Amino acid sequence: MTRNVLITGGNSGIGREMAAALAAGGDHVIIASRDLAKSQAAAEKIRAEHPEAEIEAMALDLGDFSDIDRFAEQIIQRMPVIDALILNAGLYTHGTRSLPNGLEAMIGIMHFGHFRLVQHLRPAIAAAESGRIVVTASLAHRLGRIRFPTFDQPRKHKLAVQAYAQAKLANILFTRELARRMADTRVAVNCFHPGAVATGLWHELPEVVRRMLGSVLIDAAEGADTGIWLARSDEAAGYRGEYFVKRQPAATSDTANDLDLAAKLWNETEARMPA
Repeated sequence: MTRNVLITGGNSGIGREMAAALAAGGDHVIIASRDLAKSQAAAEKIRAEHPEAEIEAMALDLGDFSDIDRFAEQIIQRMPVIDALILNAGLYTHGTRSLPNGLEAMIGIMHFGHFRLVQHLRPAIAAAESGRIVVTASLAHRLGRIRFPTFDQPRKHKLAVQAYAQAKLANILFTRELARRMADTRVAVNCFHPGAVATGLWHELPEVVRRMLGSVLIDAAEGADTGIWLARSDEAAGYRGEYFVKRQPAATSDTANDLDLAAKLWNETEARMPA
């Protein structure tokens, strides 16, 4: 039976590699990003490489709550059951900036945008026989701490790297709390660190983060491997709320293990959402 897979930020880097591997393996894949033309080109290239692949592209702006709402309504019509949701879209901005909705851009897209999307799609994922939610996190979370006032006051960050690290920490805390809240379902919620992947984002990151992530770059296919494994392997279905590196559960910072903070982050996020 064909599985339905939705990937955010699936038009380049590890997202593109995950999309290609899952589509080549027989899944029906939709890649969603703000740049629809780039996503359509990626889908066409994957189809050229794998003629039997079922893959398509849709537009989604994770920095705009109303667009997320629009997209979610459309995707549920297309995919009433979603077997795997891969929250992969990411960015690093040089200097902090605000989105039109007032949120700092990195946490606004990587955390708040994905949070809003999941709130809409949870029933479709829970309806799957073995649903998966996979979050692309990062070792850079170790540099982060959650500072709630910075969510809508970017200038409170002295450095953009603080905002990036906070957003990646939020990814892991979100994974923990979402797994707890979906514990009575068949959905496995986990996150992973892809490694030091040679993509455009790598070159945008500040030197301190590049040093932390590693001196040896890996290609995007290798970086995508753990995400693919989490999205489809029977073994991965047994894990809940874990952080993986190279298909193995890995240690995180103490802050990323703080379940009280994870619950507080969830509540603070909900409180900042429009009705």
